[in-house]
Amino acid sequence: MVLRLMDPLGTIVERLCAWKDVAREKRDNKDCFLVRGQVFAYLGKKGVVVKLAPPQVTEALKIIGAKRMPDAGDPHAREFVEIPVTTPREVERAMMWLRRACRLGRTAAGPV
Repeated sequence: MVLRLMDPLGTIVERLCAWKDVAREKRDNKDCFLVRGQVFAYLGKKGVVVKLAPPQVTEALKIIGAKRMPDAGDPHAREFVEIPVTTPREVERAMMWLRRACRLGRTAAGPV
């Protein structure tokens, strides 16, 4: 996916790539972001998809346009929620959820 510099998702990618311990790689044709080898987010069709703890999933789904991603038989996939990002104003909201997902990924992965 080629992102323009002024594109809201491009801004998010730039910020995520600057975070300590965060790696970016392609997995299953998705632009994924990993912390300690665990995917905590990836780019979706209409925004960013973040992996959250169950209470956070409930909270995130209150965002207009947010949706739970299909699990495809993977019990962990139900924790992924797409946070819509279509305008520059939605970047900060997405970054808040990305910080939560990254923090969860760091603790869930355990010591390396």
